[in-house]
Amino acid sequence: MKKINEIGDLREWALENVWTPLRPWDVLTAPEGFTTFTQGNGCRVRDIEGNEYLDFASGMMVNFVGYGRKEIADAAYDQMLRMQFTPTHDLCVPKIKLAKKLADITPGSLSKVFFGLSGQFSIETAIKIARKYQQISGFYRKLKIIGSYAYHGFTYGAASAGWHGNLNHKDFEPLVPGFVHVASPKCPICDFGLKYPSCNVVCAKYIEKIIQKEIPETVAAFLDVPVSTHGYVPPPEYWPIVRSICDKYGMLLIHDEVMSGFGRTGKMFACEHWNIVPDIMVVAKGLAGGYMPISAAIVTKEVARKFEGGANEVLLHSVSFEGHPPSCAAALTTLEIIEREKLVENAEAMGKYLFKELQSLRKYRIVGQILGGLGLLAAVELVRDSESGEPFSPEENKRVQSLLKGKLMKAGLFGQFGNPILISPPLIVSEDEIDQIMRGLDKVIGEIEKEFDWIKKGHKG
Repeated sequence: MKKINEIGDLREWALENVWTPLRPWDVLTAPEGFTTFTQGNGCRVRDIEGNEYLDFASGMMVNFVGYGRKEIADAAYDQMLRMQFTPTHDLCVPKIKLAKKLADITPGSLSKVFFGLSGQFSIETAIKIARKYQQISGFYRKLKIIGSYAYHGFTYGAASAGWHGNLNHKDFEPLVPGFVHVASPKCPICDFGLKYPSCNVVCAKYIEKIIQKEIPETVAAFLDVPVSTHGYVPPPEYWPIVRSICDKYGMLLIHDEVMSGFGRTGKMFACEHWNIVPDIMVVAKGLAGGYMPISAAIVTKEVARKFEGGANEVLLHSVSFEGHPPSCAAALTTLEIIEREKLVENAEAMGKYLFKELQSLRKYRIVGQILGGLGLLAAVELVRDSESGEPFSPEENKRVQSLLKGKLMKAGLFGQFGNPILISPPLIVSEDEIDQIMRGLDKVIGEIEKEFDWIKKGHKG
């Protein structure tokens, strides 16, 4: 247990010196405003005051193989002693081995790897590859990227490609030009107001209309997540249709598998659920399980061949820590653990168990959609009324999220406390741990429902 004065000092220093992302500073002044973690083991983390929590969101879907894996730390440490940094973008052994490993486990002819440090960096890489590919191919007007409003990151290109305007991007406008957005497949709340299967998968076919509207000779690629973060699973025909549309118009298909790759959905990569291969796949998060920062944009042999040649074919893009040797060593060991411990299979089995157990929450009238069904990726939506689907007002929702955080932490659970509640535990999770998550959710949602009338009246405090 830390001394009280030390905890107080750390809190004061945090408030004074740390710029915490995505939170107003006045939130941090509240006792429950932020948590300082000191240790993790398996699916559990411990804070500076000695409280233990089950991490039901894998630390923003990064902690795939669990906290406290000594063999991953040893691999990174050993590489640091040998060579911690490779000068001038030259090669090192773990970088070569990791690229080969990624080529072996990704579907189809995905085989050429450009490393980065985060998902959003590799999204930027993928966008540049797509535009350069079209230029090399002689299509100099093919610059536009079409995609949905999925989250791809906060850097300018990634933000412009995804949640345009949905995350206060208006503070940073103008965003990067050349991005066009379409509705994503969310069957329970279809943007077209239709029902599957009578909709005839209009969300996929509408993409072709947008391409024609934008002029096909100006569109370089389609970029999206294969399955949404909150577990909206697209219809089985959706991705095959999109793949055929991209082929028809000479567009590249870019899949953002930052959150879904390496077993999260019960297959090594989410695109395998639909037996399609993107031209560019972006991966990160689970690649090194949070032990070291690393990401990658992986392209097919067909795309890579376009970049063979001289100075005109060079991709003018780099980052100092591209192919960082300790990060590559950590990633190699992480992938070894995923395969050795059959964590993809565990994610599939535990995901089915989780989704089945979540159905018990339908007894609460404030439980709306229960999303998921692919591996350890699920979400529970809280609404004013489940029969009508009426959502909480913005003020009510803010209060509900505050209640969720406090109550779930009291129940020994820590994760992403938004609404919908994202449930994506580490791939090592057991039935007993899912049962603990369910007990906490059941208790907390029941308590919030009891307070519902109080919330409706706009009480504060």
